[in-house]
Amino acid sequence: MHLDHLVTDLALILIVAAVVTLIFRKLKQPVVLGYIVAGFLISPNFIYLPTVVEQTHISVWADIGVIFLMFGLGLEFSFRKIATVGGSAFTIAVTVMTAMLFIGTGVGHALGWAKMDCIFLGGMLSMSSTMIILKAFEEYDLKKKDFGQMVLGALVIEDIAGIFMLVVLSTISVSQNVSGLAMGKEIGLLMIYLVIWLLLGIYVIPSLLKRVSGLINDELLVVLSLGICFLMVLIANRIGFSSALGAFMAGSILAGTVRGERIQWLVEPIKDLFGAIFFVSVGMLIQPDLLVKYLGPILLLSAVTIVGQKTFATLGFLLSGQTLHTAVRGGSSMVQIGEFSFIVATLGMSLHVISEHIYPIIVCVSVITSFLTPLFIKNSEREYRFLDRHLPKKLRIFLRRNTSEDQNRRSMDEDWLAFTRKVAIRTLICSLFMFTIYYAGTEYFQPVMEKAIDSDFGAKAATAGVLILVMIPFINFMHGVDTGLFVKLWTKHRANHLPLITLKAVRVLIPACFIALVLRELFRIPFPVLVLIAAVPIILIVRSEWITGVTINMEMRFIANFAEHTLARQKKERGEKGRPRWLNESMMVAEFRVTDTDERKTILDFASSRAFKVTIIRIIRDDEVINMPTKDDEVKKGDLLHMMGSQDEIDACTMLLSKDHCIEYTERKDIRLKEYIYGQNFYHVPEESRLTCLPLEIDGSSEFVRKSIKNCGIRPKYKATIIGIERGDLPIFNPDIETVINRGDLVWLMGGSDMINRLIADDMLKD
Repeated sequence: MHLDHLVTDLALILIVAAVVTLIFRKLKQPVVLGYIVAGFLISPNFIYLPTVVEQTHISVWADIGVIFLMFGLGLEFSFRKIATVGGSAFTIAVTVMTAMLFIGTGVGHALGWAKMDCIFLGGMLSMSSTMIILKAFEEYDLKKKDFGQMVLGALVIEDIAGIFMLVVLSTISVSQNVSGLAMGKEIGLLMIYLVIWLLLGIYVIPSLLKRVSGLINDELLVVLSLGICFLMVLIANRIGFSSALGAFMAGSILAGTVRGERIQWLVEPIKDLFGAIFFVSVGMLIQPDLLVKYLGPILLLSAVTIVGQKTFATLGFLLSGQTLHTAVRGGSSMVQIGEFSFIVATLGMSLHVISEHIYPIIVCVSVITSFLTPLFIKNSEREYRFLDRHLPKKLRIFLRRNTSEDQNRRSMDEDWLAFTRKVAIRTLICSLFMFTIYYAGTEYFQPVMEKAIDSDFGAKAATAGVLILVMIPFINFMHGVDTGLFVKLWTKHRANHLPLITLKAVRVLIPACFIALVLRELFRIPFPVLVLIAAVPIILIVRSEWITGVTINMEMRFIANFAEHTLARQKKERGEKGRPRWLNESMMVAEFRVTDTDERKTILDFASSRAFKVTIIRIIRDDEVINMPTKDDEVKKGDLLHMMGSQDEIDACTMLLSKDHCIEYTERKDIRLKEYIYGQNFYHVPEESRLTCLPLEIDGSSEFVRKSIKNCGIRPKYKATIIGIERGDLPIFNPDIETVINRGDLVWLMGGSDMINRLIADDMLKD
């Protein structure tokens, strides 16, 4: 009877697994490895012990094991947890996974493996083992160490990314080709699926649990939770996604309820049981003859995994601003692959897209790297001391100046969160637009070009040129994040420099990938090479003042059109009585005293040697008042400098001055520009030297039309600075210096009596 075989097989699995794992615990080795070895011992490939009879049933149990592993992972997941791991974890995970995906795929090609084998190999080598690392950290009491928290945070990010990887690999498996369009469709469908189920989960499941809270005990809670889990698995399969995704979504939804922790505690033993069966089934696939045959690839992949994971994990730590000490200890922990690699391999086998020898090879690589993990962790301190002694002196000094032990805590402060939120929103919006451009261009525009142009290469070249041209504003817009916050973070600590540079590099590589997708239709060049080639024009686009100005104007036009009704109502409410709204908004004025400088140092010399982005609007020197100083005016010891900028720019300037002994912050508090303009007697400024604000209408004949604020020449000609622009109903506060002045703009100028006299002389003021 099948039942008899099932019972005897289960008994054999559990007894052998228990005995072997006891031995492994005695040897202080991870329990997961014990399960894998137990699976080999009871497989048909090992003839000295009884063998499992019904391997088909065991495979079904193993599939259930994957479901429970992903369900358990979902129960441990929460968006709050993602927020608390800090930016360092994201940097580490992205660095490791991106590098290992390319390295794994490249090694597969070097070994002469099939295309799909190479792609899946890259996925298998890209993720470290959460279970192995967690067990090792518990053994050595490292979970609460700073580097340990960052490693565990990076593993959470890797697990989430792994879910998307399963979707991408499933898509590639169906088409047998790496199609950016197909992957985009699947990921878009996945995002819709996630949003729908998260909304349903937020509104339905917590309400359901509250309604029946008086009737539920632990038994019913387990039954209900597992019912929701398998329902989600069924729905995910019907839509076309993997069982693992459905189980993960069920766990993440339940994790957000008040009973999430209780469910996790109740389900833990069931997850451990079926997880053990899954790992035993993995061990049953080990074939000694294949291992001998593929000993070379096994050793090569083990070495590549250890060196690659360790190198790029260490690099990820350094790029996130961590010290060399933290980076080496963290990198030494992430030298293995584990359970997610088995899930990726299981997916490839179930879809029949990878060779049979891949599974036992990856299992052996996992066993070798997992056995060596404790050794690397224990010797990480010795490795750090060796590197610290033998690294070039200039590199050691650079790392010490630009890294910090406290960087992970710094990455979670309010400024970092605000900056990364702005970066993420802009990056997401621009990526969606660029994907839409790529999709529409290749699906609809290219066929039109092929009909219009006889040459196939000419049609593709025309399509590529148009698509890249249309993408340019979005490439520039992606980089248009608040410069005040950037400068503030840059000034706060040198350890912020590398993470900020890394964010800039990521925002170059993302559009480079889209351009590379377009160029791939023209040139038969490896995709990574195309990405690097595309990065060069992107850097030029971002640095172009003209393109930046055009992009800012497009953004302003979009905002004006999008909020036309609201802006018109606000303008009507203000009454249009000549009082510019921005005086009450973001513009601030701060006062500093020069304590030490060369007598011949000009404003340009003085400001360019510092990182602040404020505008010097006034110098008070004894009884002399210099309004709107030019770049050639001198700065002398004892001068009072009045600087205008946003609050973030003022804060950055203040932090910089705390480290710079040539100027100091006075006791006067920062005040808003409006208060400064109307309260100049507080600064003992004579009536004839006071600053004022005036509107300047720009008509079609104006010399300033189609010129940027930076190049229009208003400051040297009228000794004035532009503090705002009214463009129709849209008020533009503290405009960027690359903003292009348009016909019909109402430009608000700030200056002294010189400004008024020169404007009157040129007949620029309207009645």
